[in-house]
Amino acid sequence: MKKIVRKKDNSCKGSAILTTPIIIAIGIMFVSTLIVLAVNILMPYIWYEKLSSSCIKYIFVMEEYGYLTKNEVRNLENELIAQGFNSDKLKISYTASRVTYGNPIFLKVAYDYELKIPFIEKENIPMVIERNSVSKR
Repeated sequence: MKKIVRKKDNSCKGSAILTTPIIIAIGIMFVSTLIVLAVNILMPYIWYEKLSSSCIKYIFVMEEYGYLTKNEVRNLENELIAQGFNSDKLKISYTASRVTYGNPIFLKVAYDYELKIPFIEKENIPMVIERNSVSKR
Protein backbone atom coordinates (compact mmCIF):
# COMPACT_ATOMS: atom_id res chain seq x y z
CA MET A 1 0.00 0.00 0.00
CA LYS A 2 1.07 3.40 -0.87
CA LYS A 3 0.76 6.19 1.69
CA ILE A 4 -0.57 9.51 0.54
CA VAL A 5 1.26 12.35 2.16
CA ARG A 6 -0.32 15.76 1.96
CA LYS A 7 1.78 18.81 2.18
CA LYS A 8 0.61 21.79 4.15
CA ASP A 9 -0.17 24.84 2.09
CA ASN A 10 1.42 27.79 3.87
CA SER A 11 0.21 30.36 1.36
CA CYS A 12 -3.17 30.89 3.16
CA LYS A 13 -1.74 31.12 6.64
CA GLY A 14 -2.19 34.92 7.12
CA SER A 15 -5.52 35.32 5.33
CA ALA A 16 -7.57 35.17 8.57
CA ILE A 17 -5.67 38.15 9.89
CA LEU A 18 -6.75 40.17 6.85
CA THR A 19 -10.32 38.97 6.39
CA THR A 20 -11.54 39.10 10.00
CA PRO A 21 -11.31 42.91 10.38
CA ILE A 22 -12.92 43.37 6.96
CA ILE A 23 -15.85 41.11 7.88
CA ILE A 24 -16.25 42.89 11.23
CA ALA A 25 -16.20 46.32 9.52
CA ILE A 26 -18.83 45.22 6.98
CA GLY A 27 -20.98 43.82 9.79
CA ILE A 28 -20.73 47.04 11.80
CA MET A 29 -21.68 49.13 8.74
CA PHE A 30 -24.66 46.87 8.03
CA VAL A 31 -25.94 46.97 11.62
CA SER A 32 -25.38 50.75 11.79
CA THR A 33 -27.40 51.22 8.60
CA LEU A 34 -30.25 49.11 9.99
CA ILE A 35 -30.28 51.12 13.23
CA VAL A 36 -30.38 54.44 11.34
CA LEU A 37 -33.23 53.19 9.16
CA ALA A 38 -35.19 51.93 12.18
CA VAL A 39 -34.81 55.23 14.02
CA ASN A 40 -35.83 57.25 10.94
CA ILE A 41 -38.89 55.07 10.41
CA LEU A 42 -39.96 55.40 14.07
CA MET A 43 -39.47 59.18 14.29
CA PRO A 44 -42.87 60.12 12.74
CA TYR A 45 -44.62 58.15 15.48
CA ILE A 46 -42.68 60.00 18.16
CA TRP A 47 -43.48 63.38 16.59
CA TYR A 48 -47.15 62.39 16.28
CA GLU A 49 -47.28 61.58 20.00
CA LYS A 50 -45.66 64.93 20.87
CA LEU A 51 -48.27 66.71 18.77
CA SER A 52 -51.09 64.67 20.27
CA SER A 53 -50.06 65.31 23.88
CA SER A 54 -49.91 69.07 23.29
CA CYS A 55 -53.38 68.97 21.72
CA ILE A 56 -54.79 67.07 24.69
CA LYS A 57 -53.35 69.67 27.06
CA TYR A 58 -54.99 72.54 25.18
CA ILE A 59 -58.33 70.78 24.71
CA PHE A 60 -58.56 70.68 28.53
CA VAL A 61 -58.02 74.45 28.54
CA MET A 62 -60.78 74.80 25.96
CA GLU A 63 -63.13 72.65 28.02
CA GLU A 64 -62.54 74.90 31.03
CA TYR A 65 -63.04 78.24 29.28
CA GLY A 66 -65.22 77.27 26.31
CA TYR A 67 -62.78 78.47 23.64
CA LEU A 68 -59.12 79.15 22.92
CA THR A 69 -57.81 82.72 23.07
CA LYS A 70 -55.22 84.17 20.68
CA ASN A 71 -52.72 84.23 23.55
CA GLU A 72 -53.25 80.51 24.23
CA VAL A 73 -52.86 79.74 20.52
CA ARG A 74 -49.52 81.60 20.58
CA ASN A 75 -48.56 79.58 23.66
CA LEU A 76 -49.46 76.35 21.82
CA GLU A 77 -47.40 77.39 18.80
CA ASN A 78 -44.43 78.37 20.99
CA GLU A 79 -44.66 75.07 22.86
CA LEU A 80 -44.66 73.10 19.61
CA ILE A 81 -41.76 75.15 18.22
CA ALA A 82 -39.82 74.53 21.44
CA GLN A 83 -40.39 70.79 20.92
CA GLY A 84 -38.79 71.05 17.47
CA PHE A 85 -41.74 71.57 15.13
CA ASN A 86 -41.30 73.96 12.19
CA SER A 87 -43.72 76.90 12.46
CA ASP A 88 -44.10 77.11 8.67
CA LYS A 89 -45.57 73.59 8.53
CA LEU A 90 -48.03 74.02 11.43
CA LYS A 91 -51.72 74.74 10.83
CA ILE A 92 -54.03 75.24 13.81
CA SER A 93 -57.83 75.41 13.67
CA TYR A 94 -59.88 75.86 16.84
CA THR A 95 -63.04 77.19 18.42
CA ALA A 96 -62.27 80.91 18.61
CA SER A 97 -65.43 82.26 20.26
CA ARG A 98 -66.80 81.42 23.67
CA VAL A 99 -69.47 78.72 23.76
CA THR A 100 -71.77 77.83 26.62
CA TYR A 101 -71.95 74.65 28.67
CA GLY A 102 -72.47 71.51 26.59
CA ASN A 103 -71.72 73.04 23.19
CA PRO A 104 -69.08 71.38 21.02
CA ILE A 105 -65.52 72.65 20.81
CA PHE A 106 -62.68 71.44 18.59
CA LEU A 107 -58.95 71.76 18.16
CA LYS A 108 -57.25 70.63 14.97
CA VAL A 109 -53.48 70.77 14.50
CA ALA A 110 -51.94 69.71 11.19
CA TYR A 111 -48.22 69.28 10.54
CA ASP A 112 -46.27 68.09 7.50
CA TYR A 113 -43.43 65.88 8.74
CA GLU A 114 -40.54 65.44 6.32
CA LEU A 115 -39.37 61.83 6.43
CA LYS A 116 -35.67 61.55 5.56
CA ILE A 117 -34.41 58.04 4.94
CA PRO A 118 -30.96 57.55 3.44
CA PHE A 119 -30.93 56.29 -0.17
CA ILE A 120 -34.68 56.95 -0.47
CA GLU A 121 -36.44 60.06 -1.69
CA LYS A 122 -37.72 62.49 0.96
CA GLU A 123 -41.40 62.13 1.71
CA ASN A 124 -43.85 64.42 3.52
CA ILE A 125 -46.12 62.71 6.00
CA PRO A 126 -49.22 64.73 6.93
CA MET A 127 -50.02 64.51 10.64
CA VAL A 128 -53.47 65.69 11.64
CA ILE A 129 -54.63 65.69 15.25
CA GLU A 130 -58.27 66.57 15.76
CA ARG A 131 -59.77 66.65 19.23
CA ASN A 132 -63.46 67.26 19.84
CA SER A 133 -65.12 67.82 23.18
CA VAL A 134 -67.81 69.91 24.83
CA SER A 135 -67.55 73.04 26.94
CA LYS A 136 -67.64 72.39 30.65
CA ARG A 137 -68.23 76.04 31.55
